[in-house]
Amino acid sequence: MNTTSHSPLGRRLVDIDSAGLLHKLYTTALFDGGLRGVLSDLASAYPDVPISYQAQCVFENTFYDCAIYNMGIDVERRLASAQSANPLPPVALKCDMADVGRTADFVSPADVEKCDFYDEFLKDYDGINRGIGVVLHRQGVDSAFVAAAFPRRLGQKQEDDVLGVFRFLRPHLQSAFNLLLELEKRENRFRHSEFWLDQIPSAACVVDGEGKVLHLNRQAEQTLKTSDSLYVDRSVRLSARSSFSRKVLQYALNVSSVDGTPAGPLALTPDGRAGSLVFVTPIRHRDQVHPSLAPFITRRYPLLVTILDPEEVPIKSERTLAAAFGLTQRESLLLQELILGASLRDAADRLEISYFTARNHLASITSKTGCHSQSEIIRKGSQFLAKLSARQELQQAQ
Repeated sequence: MNTTSHSPLGRRLVDIDSAGLLHKLYTTALFDGGLRGVLSDLASAYPDVPISYQAQCVFENTFYDCAIYNMGIDVERRLASAQSANPLPPVALKCDMADVGRTADFVSPADVEKCDFYDEFLKDYDGINRGIGVVLHRQGVDSAFVAAAFPRRLGQKQEDDVLGVFRFLRPHLQSAFNLLLELEKRENRFRHSEFWLDQIPSAACVVDGEGKVLHLNRQAEQTLKTSDSLYVDRSVRLSARSSFSRKVLQYALNVSSVDGTPAGPLALTPDGRAGSLVFVTPIRHRDQVHPSLAPFITRRYPLLVTILDPEEVPIKSERTLAAAFGLTQRESLLLQELILGASLRDAADRLEISYFTARNHLASITSKTGCHSQSEIIRKGSQFLAKLSARQELQQAQ
């Protein structure tokens, strides 16, 4: 920042290190996955102006993601507990994205001061009654934007000073956000599938939410040619030969693709008769997407489908767990140790790996199984092995 004699609210664009702001904007976008770094600099430059980044449904007071500066540490909690509607965010759906939006063009400061939200919230922050903002993205009733809010005591000159900085930053803020969004979308697509699919010791394929097959490993190619229950139809979609199995399969694919949650083990035979088990696992879970981008990323997830024949895979082996959940050999060995009662550190010692490596394996298992804790992973693995054991006993009885 330039050290001039201007007061914070008398800053002009020439007083701000614009090149430094742009460098920080794109650097933090690429390496930190967000825009908070540049906003903290703006907040420091204008300490009397609340500055925020918000990704939200504009008709609610809760956020997918936010960073609010110059309003104190309790502001997010107070916003979330507010009962009345904030009249300012909906402007993000109406204003021109090619310019900086001004709330006063849609709702007057006088009208803002008459609303319930002003009495409940805004008046406690120096009587905020207007704002300006750069809309980064909008989709339906969701929007992401960078905003500056102005208390009543701040005049037009101060607002125009901040407006000039926002107009300079607008195309760069939008460009950085769109870059983030595109990178997230590309990462959300499935890449290098053929390599790791062949590392899964069971028939495995990747499909989209409609069941269209994107990739197969070698075992899946063979299994789907000879299976009595599953096959690839003429539209290159994974399907089942009986109506019962088709309904079960399609329901699991739809739920996993939309909700981002795993499904299985699924028996594709009615009345518990012996047969193959199917597992459906989202390639990427919703909690892996940056919260500020989540509302703008397609909600349908590519899916890993593994087909397990209990007769071919020995119970309580690392191959069973690897086949069911798409784990590597090391990950499945670690999971087996945990199921057998070992602590993470003891499991690392038994596998002759470092504790740090074991933690990395556990993080990967957590992601692939859709679990959120070590205890949930152990419970899920144990339940799977118990179900598989029961089905093997049924097959032997038949």
